[in-house]
Amino acid sequence: MKWKITFLFLPFLLNAENFNELIKRINNSNVVKIYQKNIEIQKQKLNQAIAKNYGKIDFEYDYSHLFENTVMKMNSPQPVAAENKGGNIYPLIYKNINIQTKVGNKNNFIGMLSFSYPIFTGFEISNAIDIEKLNLMKSKLDLQNIKRNLILNTAKLYAGIYALKEKIKALNEAKKALLSAKEQASALYKEGLLNKSTLDEIDAKYYEITANIEETKANKKSLLNNLDYILNTKVSSISGLEQIKLKKANILNRPDVKAIQQTLKITQKALSIAKSGFLPKIYLQAGIKKEATNAFLSQNNYQNIDKSFVALSVQYNIFNGGEDKSKIEEAKISKMKADIFYINYLNKVKTEYQNDLLDLNALKKRFFAAKKEVKARKSYYEYIRAKFNEGLADVTDLNDAIAKLADAKAKRDYIKSEIFFYTLKANIDGGNK
Repeated sequence: MKWKITFLFLPFLLNAENFNELIKRINNSNVVKIYQKNIEIQKQKLNQAIAKNYGKIDFEYDYSHLFENTVMKMNSPQPVAAENKGGNIYPLIYKNINIQTKVGNKNNFIGMLSFSYPIFTGFEISNAIDIEKLNLMKSKLDLQNIKRNLILNTAKLYAGIYALKEKIKALNEAKKALLSAKEQASALYKEGLLNKSTLDEIDAKYYEITANIEETKANKKSLLNNLDYILNTKVSSISGLEQIKLKKANILNRPDVKAIQQTLKITQKALSIAKSGFLPKIYLQAGIKKEATNAFLSQNNYQNIDKSFVALSVQYNIFNGGEDKSKIEEAKISKMKADIFYINYLNKVKTEYQNDLLDLNALKKRFFAAKKEVKARKSYYEYIRAKFNEGLADVTDLNDAIAKLADAKAKRDYIKSEIFFYTLKANIDGGNK
């Protein structure tokens, strides 16, 4: 019979996964996938920033149809009367005559291939590229940090599932003890040594523990469902708790702290960009341009077709109402805000780590006491059980001893699971994986 039971439970044992196996599934989480896409987006933003440093080539082809032909108008004085003196004719009266000359068609075509290159932008482009590089690094650190949080959430659920699993085990042991007590009580009842109320009281306790087992199973299933959601995969059961050693802290190694350090660098670069508003910007421009009266840009009866050019553009802002100065002040304030946030965040994570150590130390002391309590409750239960079998203890004492032993075991295993979680949490909060 024992072999059959083992065979029935073998699939469940094989499906049980330890914590390290579950951690490997974190990359399957949808949250991780979202942050991975953020990295891909940031890579494209970096490419966009770098592209501005290579200049720009544009092709433009325009067609316009005028309602009237383009003409040039001018006034020309013309004599309208003359006087003959000595055989010579002299104009006496002049009149302005409006002369119109056609200088363009209704159909006009322009084609241009142009190149623009930023020779100097006050270091605006180079600083913008540096910012996007820092943002890319920050995105990668954000991904590491979200994995860190997912590990913590997984550990919390894993510890909770383990505690409930052990509680179910303890309740099943209590249920088994009640069944044994019921068999003994039934035998005594048949001999007239116990009354019916004693059996009923054992039954009531039995159903109470059965209901508690079902409730605990439901809570365990709920935590497993949450674990499925976080890892985006199915987890049917878990195994035991791994032994985790407390590592030396290195707060500055935390990905969230490193991400904020990148933010500090970004604010410094943003200040440099704001200062670039006080520097001139120089651009080189060149273009192949044709204006014609046909679609193939090969004919123009009114002006030269080729209007190609080379130009050097210098832009320097003399006055814009103090906008550039205000941008610099804003960038300075943003940098100071980031500095304050960084200091405050460091203090916060250091405090969290110190509290982890305090919680862990208290849990270890509680665990020592819980083991002693289990030992004492087990000894008391065995004593009461022996007395009950001899008819020297009533069923209330037996029920109480069974329940307290189950509670003591559940509390011991809960504290054990909390030690597992807080040891892992202290390592992660301290900057270690």
